[in-house]
Amino acid sequence: MRKLTYLLITGLLLVVLAACGGNENSSNDKKQEDTKTEEKAGEQKQPEVDEVDADKVMATVNGTEITGEDFNPVYTQNQMQYVQMGQEVPKEQLEQMKTQIVESLVGQELILQDAKDKGYEATEEQVDEELKGVKESFESEDQFEAALKENDMKVEELREQLANNVLYTTYVEKEIKVDDVTEEEMKESYDKAKEQGSSEEMPAYEDVKPQIKEGLEKEKQGKKMQELVEKLKKDADVEMNV
Repeated sequence: MRKLTYLLITGLLLVVLAACGGNENSSNDKKQEDTKTEEKAGEQKQPEVDEVDADKVMATVNGTEITGEDFNPVYTQNQMQYVQMGQEVPKEQLEQMKTQIVESLVGQELILQDAKDKGYEATEEQVDEELKGVKESFESEDQFEAALKENDMKVEELREQLANNVLYTTYVEKEIKVDDVTEEEMKESYDKAKEQGSSEEMPAYEDVKPQIKEGLEKEKQGKKMQELVEKLKKDADVEMNV
């Protein structure tokens, strides 16, 4: 079972799909409330979430298959912004979403394979720490055990997935170097946001400077990561079936 690995590390590489309807999010708070009211009044049925067959091979990376079982958790997660508003995802948007997710999962697999080829390893101590963090998200050991049972997973399998997560994040930290964010870049980003902002007053630059810096660092890392994936892809045998 590999689906948990992709869910754990997907935030580092998965293309942000907020654009799939994100422009509506900021202005649709009232619409969401209206939808909830309508559901209570008329018992409106919640839109169904699209999935692919669990055994379908969505892509192969140097012989390693990425199946519907790997794909579906991320796919359904990205449909939830629509479902929560009581809307069905437009068909053309589903196709775009599928392609973006498969490309991202291919990139993750390429990075994991390269990390192993370069000798990166996850220590028992690192995996123990990751497991501790997972357990702390549950109220009790019984809840943790119940969650494992619900996902048809043993602790040993979870540890294997967590080891891959450590491997991936360690590789990214070591291999993907980005330039420091400069004061000029932060001010430019702030001024641009101020120009494009709404009528609401922008917070002072110094108050939001840490958030701006973090956002620009992630943006730079994302670009470097994409460059690395494209480089790895050139030397790999990749087939996509979307």
